[in-house]
Amino acid sequence: MKISVSAGHNPSGKIACGACDLLDESWENRLITGEMVNILKQSGVTVWDDTENNGTEKNDVLNKCIKKTNSHGVDRSCQIHLNSGRNDNSGDGKQAGFEVWLCGTNNGKAEIAELARKNMVKLGFVDRGTKETKKLKYLNRTTCPALLFEVCFVDDKDDYDLYNKVGYKAVAKALAYAMMGKELDIGEVINSGFTGLSDTVDVDGNWYYYENGKKSNKTTVARNKNGWWHVVNGKVDFTSNTVAKNEFGWWKIFNGAVDFGYTGIAQNENGWWRIENGKVNFDYTGLAKNENGWFYLQKGAVDFNYTGLVQNEQGVWFVHNGKVDFGYNGTLETKVNVSGGKVQF
Repeated sequence: MKISVSAGHNPSGKIACGACDLLDESWENRLITGEMVNILKQSGVTVWDDTENNGTEKNDVLNKCIKKTNSHGVDRSCQIHLNSGRNDNSGDGKQAGFEVWLCGTNNGKAEIAELARKNMVKLGFVDRGTKETKKLKYLNRTTCPALLFEVCFVDDKDDYDLYNKVGYKAVAKALAYAMMGKELDIGEVINSGFTGLSDTVDVDGNWYYYENGKKSNKTTVARNKNGWWHVVNGKVDFTSNTVAKNEFGWWKIFNGAVDFGYTGIAQNENGWWRIENGKVNFDYTGLAKNENGWFYLQKGAVDFNYTGLVQNEQGVWFVHNGKVDFGYNGTLETKVNVSGGKVQF
């Protein structure tokens, strides 16, 4: 396979350079292009870097780049750009995202574009889709199937944050793999020093936990950009409904996620626990309820060994084996009257 890769525009600071704001297009696209060339070479692809660095103006840059690309007789080519026009330097919590431009969907271009988008989504980028145009010279004048990748927006803070978190090498791998017709395995691009839960789903549909860049067998409760999750043997267990722990405490889990909206009593293999806003309150002693009734708890746990009287703001109640017995009517050995489980004075 023979592939041409190029970075759009002149270098930063020259005439006809790329857009510059939070990110510098002509700097970042050259980093990405250089890394793509390395990855493609290592994969056995014959590859050329046809970036033009000495154009006299915009059209001259394009013409020289296209001439070089067409001189090799490559099977396919791509050019790397960063977008602009978002004008969001502060961040609004919404990414602008990644997109692919084609002059037509023939000759395998649509399939490559789809893979590129899929791979970039795995890195966390918003998918802006595949777009067609007849107005981009690079796409119209190259003699091979050509694609133009707009990685993200230079003037969008949310794109900027994600790009810096992921890094240009991960972006390069996502796009290089697409050019080879390969789907990205997110495990291949996790930073070598990364410890934590991946933000994106792996090829097999799982979210994995990493320690020092490698998948681990850790069981914990961990956070990624999508929330807090119960990790069992190194991956999120979406079927988990329990109370699970991490270094910050014990947490109510519902369908694999911490349920911060839950207050009540929930159980795991160690007992029944007082939950407040999704977290076990080990300081709690008193009566509390869930869908199964009212229970007496000491230090956050239901005390199933306790039988006796317990008071709360509604009264004094007869507790039998840790649970209020609303069906009890009678006189206790303490010589008090009970009706409906409640002590009568």
